[in-house]
Amino acid sequence: MKLFILITSFALSISANSKINKNETKLETFKNSILDIKITSQSPNFIFPWQSKKPQTLDAIGIVVEENKILVLTSILEHHTSIEVKKQNGQILPAKIIKRDTESNLSLLEIEDKSFFSDLKAIQFENEFSPQGNLSVFELGDSGNIQIAKAYNTGIDQETYPISYTRLPYIKISSSEKMDGNGELLVEKNKAIGLLYRFTQNKNSGKAIPGFIINQFLNSKSKSSPFPFKGFKFKQVSDKATKEFYGLKESEEGVQVTEIFENSTSSGKIELNDIILEVGNQKIDSEGYFTHPKFGKQLFSLIIHSENHFGYKIGSLVPIKLIRNKKEIKLNLILKPFPFSSVKIPYANLQEEPKYLISGGFIFAEMSEFLLKEFGNSWRGRVDKKLLYLNDYQRYEKKKEKGKYILLIQVMPDISNNGYHNLSFDLVNTVDGKKIGSLEELNKAIENKKNKFLDIELDNAVNIILDKEKLPEINSRISQKFGLSELKNF
Repeated sequence: MKLFILITSFALSISANSKINKNETKLETFKNSILDIKITSQSPNFIFPWQSKKPQTLDAIGIVVEENKILVLTSILEHHTSIEVKKQNGQILPAKIIKRDTESNLSLLEIEDKSFFSDLKAIQFENEFSPQGNLSVFELGDSGNIQIAKAYNTGIDQETYPISYTRLPYIKISSSEKMDGNGELLVEKNKAIGLLYRFTQNKNSGKAIPGFIINQFLNSKSKSSPFPFKGFKFKQVSDKATKEFYGLKESEEGVQVTEIFENSTSSGKIELNDIILEVGNQKIDSEGYFTHPKFGKQLFSLIIHSENHFGYKIGSLVPIKLIRNKKEIKLNLILKPFPFSSVKIPYANLQEEPKYLISGGFIFAEMSEFLLKEFGNSWRGRVDKKLLYLNDYQRYEKKKEKGKYILLIQVMPDISNNGYHNLSFDLVNTVDGKKIGSLEELNKAIENKKNKFLDIELDNAVNIILDKEKLPEINSRISQKFGLSELKNF
């Protein structure tokens, strides 16, 4: 009996040691590829756009890739003032951004001293991974040491990443362990398959950028985003009456086009109320899903937006089958990246400082979701309902509605603007009776010497009348009173 216990204990000891060694092998494989990235950032204050908020610091993870580059999440670099990279041996050097893509939420950093990489190892990301299965997540502990957490891959889904406009696939993970979502490395069977960009602790769930998206970013030599954007929005078509009205057979399924983005892949090709039946020779159902051979039911955006699965990339021709005016049509779309120029109200991908113009103490700015969010976590319940409607449903340009929305965000009190001090967050309707779509246009109207007065009509039926001849004196007084070195930024 004693001999049996000894043998059993010895066997268990060997088993435990082999598990430890297995983990050590994994750690050994990746420990010289993971770096500690310290970012100092200072976000702008959109209500007082000439000011910045308090500096903040963030620790994230960087991954060494080929050609002595460091892969990080773009979202952690927003409004950065400094980037420092730290190795496991304690060596710290500054880094700079050399490539930045908001759609994939990926950026590359470079360090001037190439000897920094002499003892580091580049990682190759895998395009293929299991639809479901166990994962190891490499993260940094509080002391900066590399730790391995356990997680489970529950499949893939699609969304817009934290600062993107293009819906892309992500790996869904679940884990009971604590994670930050700042670039932790996902490993399956000792192979790198993704980077964690979000983790919700109270739900034990996270989202990661898959390896095939990472490789599409790394392999691209283009300065613009390498990810195509389909260029339209849609809604489901499922009831019998709607199908009959648009000319679908009872057995057919498809989606209805509800919005087309100017200057996009679909502009000039797709029309409102087209019924999309097939994309890339894949049939789609009434909710916009198709059956992926590996990942099952997926939104058809995956066909266009992700090169790895069906081979479509920027410049590719994608076959589309649709119904228009009750007739079946086949056409090809030439894939383009997201048309950032069509955005009227920015809500993602903000790296530049906010634009503003101060004249006569009136502070004007271009409307953005970033500005509305200055009302705090409950901003949707605090802002004017019209602004909320525009932000939700009028974010993009249409053919007859070019340019941005201009807001009077507040008034800096002065004897010259008595009676207007309570105005805030009001839309500018017209300037001298004309619609304007930028701060540049407003500034030109102010500097126009033909008229003595400037008539600014707000959306609440209030008219602001400015005496242009007195503006230089007023602006000088405002600058001194409030300590402003610049009265405009655009």
